Amino acid sequence: MLASKKTTAYLFMAYLLLLTWGILFKFETRLEYITPFMNVRHINWMPFSDPLIVNGEVVFAEMVINLLFFIPLGVCLPLIKPEWSIWRMMASGLFLSLLYESLQFLLAIGMTDITDVLLNTSGVLLGLVIHYLFAKFLQTHARKWINIIGILVVMPPFIILISLFILGLFH
Repeated sequence: MLASKKTTAYLFMAYLLLLTWGILFKFETRLEYITPFMNVRHINWMPFSDPLIVNGEVVFAEMVINLLFFIPLGVCLPLIKPEWSIWRMMASGLFLSLLYESLQFLLAIGMTDITDVLLNTSGVLLGLVIHYLFAKFLQTHARKWINIIGILVVMPPFIILISLFILGLFH
C-alpha cells in the first residue's frame, strides 16, 4: 500500500487540492469569507521588487512558503508521469504557477506577482532534485518513502482543512 501508485496519486490529488485552497482561497474555511472580485487587481512584473510588507517589515516567510509549497510537485511528478522529461515537468510547474497567478488576477484575490511564479518554479526544480536524491539513495524504496513523507505532511492539514470547512458550513 505505501509503495503503490494509487497512494501516490491520491496524495498528489490531496496536495493539489490543498495547494489550490491555499493559493486561491488563503485556507479560508467559511464560504462567506471567500470574497472574489472584492480586491483591486494588481500585477507585479518586477521580480523581488514588491514583497509583502507587514508593519513596515518585509515578510520573507511568504517568499519561502511560495518555494516550499511547490516542492511536492517536483517530488511527485516523476512518480506520476515517469515518461515525462525534466523539462516537461518544469514546464508543468511553471504553467500551474501561471494558472494560479492568472486566476488570482481574474478573481481579484491575492496579488499576482512574477516573484511567486519564479519561486514556485524554483520549488518544482528543488522537488525534482529531492526526488532524484531519493531515487539514487533509496532506489526501489523511493516511492514508499515519498508516500510515507507525503502522508505525514499532506494528510494532517488536509483532514484539518476539510473538517474546518464542514464545520464552517454549519456555523
